[in-house]
Amino acid sequence: MRQPRSGWLTIHPSGRWYLHAPNDNLRLLLLAGRRKWMFAKLGPFSVTKRIHLNRMPYTRGRIRLKVRWSYSNHQLTIGPLIGILTVSDGSGFRGNKENFKDIFLSGKRLGGIVFVFTPEGINWAKKMVRGYLYDETLDTWTEHQLPFPHVVYNRIPTRKLEKRNEVSDTIKQLASFENVTFFNPSFFNKHALFRMLEKTPEVSSYLPETGRLESLAQLKSFVSRHPFVYLKPVLGKAGEGIMRLEKINRRWRLRQVQEKRAVTYFFPTVGKVWGFLRKQIKGKRYIIQQGIPLARYKGRPFDVRVLVQKNGSGQWGVTGIGIRRAGAGSITTHVPRGGSIQSTDRVLSHLFKEQAEAVRQQVEQTALTIAASLNDKIENLAEMSMDLGLTDEGKLWFFEANAKPEKFDEPNIRKGSLSNLIRYSQYVSQLGEGKGANVG
Repeated sequence: MRQPRSGWLTIHPSGRWYLHAPNDNLRLLLLAGRRKWMFAKLGPFSVTKRIHLNRMPYTRGRIRLKVRWSYSNHQLTIGPLIGILTVSDGSGFRGNKENFKDIFLSGKRLGGIVFVFTPEGINWAKKMVRGYLYDETLDTWTEHQLPFPHVVYNRIPTRKLEKRNEVSDTIKQLASFENVTFFNPSFFNKHALFRMLEKTPEVSSYLPETGRLESLAQLKSFVSRHPFVYLKPVLGKAGEGIMRLEKINRRWRLRQVQEKRAVTYFFPTVGKVWGFLRKQIKGKRYIIQQGIPLARYKGRPFDVRVLVQKNGSGQWGVTGIGIRRAGAGSITTHVPRGGSIQSTDRVLSHLFKEQAEAVRQQVEQTALTIAASLNDKIENLAEMSMDLGLTDEGKLWFFEANAKPEKFDEPNIRKGSLSNLIRYSQYVSQLGEGKGANVG
């Protein structure tokens, strides 16, 4: 069995695919039986497509990608094909197109055929996909008929869209194929996440007291034990809907996130707070969580964002650590809510001096422990971001995890995250370094 090697695949606007393997072209032609055309295994379901091995002239609109390929038993295997799953917007697709473009370009550089597709574009009978490839020359996404992907990266934009019948049915069917890797199948549920982690001794000490917000009695119980509490929507995202409750002198102060500021309300009793909350929540599920006094940098609290991903060996690793400092008057550190990005090394060195590296290592180890625990309980995870709290004493707390992390703005973390997506896809498709060529 031949070990995978690198080559270049050119996709012509006419639909022809051309493989260029500069270091092995002569051998590849000979193994093909000296024929001008040969068949290739392009997807996990052995869909065949003729691959022209001769040199092709430049054509406007062609797309050229670095790929991994292997030849064995008179069959050429090319890939990996990495499909980004999102939803249609009528004429195209929804989602963060700049993020998708970055992933495509990383595949082009490292070796992977990245395309975007939607449930409507899947032909289940033929195991083919109507997907979109990015054309750098024209700076646009162009539609192509493509083989079924080896790897599906779930980037359905919202929980509401993920619950649509056609979307949930597609996710179930994709996840059921043994020879297709479908990772990060859904958004996390904050309450369910804590219930899972509470059962892991190695993790439970990092968890603030957390429960489902259900009654006035429960609210009274929490505020009697903690100086302040946070109220968070179970299905929330990017700080939306978060509230903070604490007693200031003889009144209860409730602060609620709205855009980039916090709106403040005062109440004479917890009962009045509960009456207000019931109207605000309007049937949405919320959790109530023990507030943690966070360490401060330049007078404002911050939390620690950690990106963990599976790498080219299929192992969890910490891709990067970022610091997010709360904005003026804000109750969260989310950048869309007024938070700011700070240098991790600078903040940790400023606060913990010679212990800064030890604190950083503790953050990494804690994140990996939590990721391993969730990996044991939730199938098909390959990446997540985490929000951790850090106190003045260096104690770590886990606040939440996100199964569909937004991109980190730190260039080194961003570069590492894109590389891991491609390398992990190569690994699971058996088209990475040192992997065999049998796919599916």
